[in-house]
Amino acid sequence: MTPLDALIEALEVAGRYDPDVQARPEAVVWCDPDASFGPVMPMLRARLLRLHSLGGHDPATQTAPAFALRLVTERAEAAGEPPPILWLPNVGREALRAAGSCPEVLEPLAWLAVAGAFFGHVNGKDWSLRAFLTAERGPLRLSIADGADAKEALALAAPHLFARPTETLARHFDAEALHALCAPDVVADMLEWIEGRLSPEVDAARFKAFAVRAAKELGFDPRERPPDEAARFLAGAADGWAPVWNRFQAGTGEGYSHVIGALKGADAPGGLFEQNANFPAVNERAEAQLRAELLGLSSLSAPKAAERIAELEAAHRFRRDSIWARRGEAPLACALAGLAGVANAPAWPHADAASLAKHHVQHGAAIDGAALMALASAPGETERAAVTAALQAVYRPWVEEGCNALQALSARGEVPFGNVELPSTDISAVVFVDGLRFDLAQRLVGRLEALGARAQLGWRWSGFPTTTACCKPLVSPVADLLSGAGGAEDALPRSGDGKVADHATLRRLMKERGFAFEEEAAGRLWIETGNFDDDGHKLGARLATQLGQGIEDAAQCILRLALSGRRVRVVTDHGWLLMAGGLPKAELGAGLSQPDEKRTRYARLKPGATTNHAQAAWSWNPDVRLAMAPGLSSFYAGYEYAHGGVSPQECVIPVIDIEPLAVARAVEITSVEWRGLWVRLKASGANDLRFDLRMPNDVSAEGLLSEPRRLDDEGRGAAPVPDNYEGQAAVLVVLSDDGRILARTSVTVGG
Repeated sequence: MTPLDALIEALEVAGRYDPDVQARPEAVVWCDPDASFGPVMPMLRARLLRLHSLGGHDPATQTAPAFALRLVTERAEAAGEPPPILWLPNVGREALRAAGSCPEVLEPLAWLAVAGAFFGHVNGKDWSLRAFLTAERGPLRLSIADGADAKEALALAAPHLFARPTETLARHFDAEALHALCAPDVVADMLEWIEGRLSPEVDAARFKAFAVRAAKELGFDPRERPPDEAARFLAGAADGWAPVWNRFQAGTGEGYSHVIGALKGADAPGGLFEQNANFPAVNERAEAQLRAELLGLSSLSAPKAAERIAELEAAHRFRRDSIWARRGEAPLACALAGLAGVANAPAWPHADAASLAKHHVQHGAAIDGAALMALASAPGETERAAVTAALQAVYRPWVEEGCNALQALSARGEVPFGNVELPSTDISAVVFVDGLRFDLAQRLVGRLEALGARAQLGWRWSGFPTTTACCKPLVSPVADLLSGAGGAEDALPRSGDGKVADHATLRRLMKERGFAFEEEAAGRLWIETGNFDDDGHKLGARLATQLGQGIEDAAQCILRLALSGRRVRVVTDHGWLLMAGGLPKAELGAGLSQPDEKRTRYARLKPGATTNHAQAAWSWNPDVRLAMAPGLSSFYAGYEYAHGGVSPQECVIPVIDIEPLAVARAVEITSVEWRGLWVRLKASGANDLRFDLRMPNDVSAEGLLSEPRRLDDEGRGAAPVPDNYEGQAAVLVVLSDDGRILARTSVTVGG
């Protein structure tokens, strides 16, 4: 029960009578001398259709002058209806009873002092709002403070008080508690006020209650000071404002554009930026300072640059937790996390190839990932220039050291490039991801495990040179059918019939061996996904910002295969080098290489040509020697992204094995039909599951329907699709209760 329920019940009781001993009252007369019940009238009118009010003519609120109310009582009596309830604001019952002195405007109602039933206290007095709530013999018996402040607060809070269940109400209310009912969240209200969504014009009662609370609790009266001035208090987060700031920065400031504008216009104090970093201007100064520091690293040695990055990280890392970082306005502070990881890179071992590869798997790939993270954190050109300077100072020497170590071992023939390892027969799906460098494989495994898959990450040596033409055939399930004997002239592996092992040849051989190429096909599969290599060639250092979607796409493809009960192996052809600012150029004498055989990271020399560059054997034919671009250099200038040569990043490639995931039920979409923009489907094994429509380029994203719809006991369902998708390609999916895709089929919206 609420106080409103109690008031309605009391009004009903006031109109009751015993027809055996009493005449029917013509009306329930509710005199309210100070109009204190006015704030709850809208709530009452919504519940009591026979409530009428004295005042100017207003049919919408059933308000009318006295003579019209008299007619209301007569019509109700003639129709045999319950007595109407007449609320008379600013009128006491004595005015109606005093026949000789009754005001002329009330004379039509004077008769009701005799023929009506007064609503009031049992002692014969009219109710006031406070008296009704606090009366010892009343229905509620609350305790409400007396005095002008409490009276004003009660008028504001009455609608909120009357809507609350009585069991949740405090037994005593002072002015402060009443204001809290009307404006229960002063923190949210302060942000709403600065934003411009709370004002006396929008909600006078709530604003007044909020203003009283803000003046007392925050030391700031919004009735006397402007919103822009509140921004300084907000960013300062002192004297009670910390909860307001914490609420604001809990997100990205979404929905508070005016608050952010006010903060950006606030005068930021001087001094240490850590003490005042809530101010956008202070964060901007810190970013500018950090930009200059990072650019200055280019003049330092690698050890000195690493020391300086550690110092900068200690000074700026707190800003990564700020709202400005979440809004993308502290990119260099975010990039420092990756740069600090790179600066702490351990030295490479030089003893043998196995220990160097193991070091890369356990430590080196994470350093590569940190470098990419630093670049991805600073997508803007200005910020990327600063990160590039830092990476050139600390990442480039480290990469160079690893390249030199592996190249020295390769020149001595100590790296087992290009071993053939066919997938065992229990591997029912091989997923080839072009250019899946080891650090990306680590991210992919993390995503797969987050999706519930069980994945094991291993490694192997690539072939040499680290190109798709050389290395993709090596990881294919038909590598044993290929050789380099007939391809010595162009260093391309070939099949037994002399065909170059290109895409078409590989698919032909795999098909002959029983492999299919579509996810829905039966038998063993070869599936290709991922565009990391293509994107790298196109984007250079900007590739760092594009990797997330590629990893997600690969994860979803792999997960679908595992959910279909397949044991999956993920393979790749080669890794790559990415050096923001460009790879250094290595010179190769004119005319030394075979026509069209000089690439960014290797070259096939003409017979008899000599060079100081180290050489290693072609994986498919050890009699063919290829020159390596030294260190991390390129034989061509202007490249940030390259592969083909020898480095841990290019040559130590991942192998991921994923166990099959059991599916609780086999589901198949058996029919789909369109009636206008309504889609209707039938799915076997899908009773009580849900279905949705997704975009074909990202079936893991939010659906086109307002929400996934439930299929009935027969696996049937129907739903309307928004007309802005008409004619577009989509994917109809059936979902498990945890959101996994159990079945899918391609459709065109509208048929």
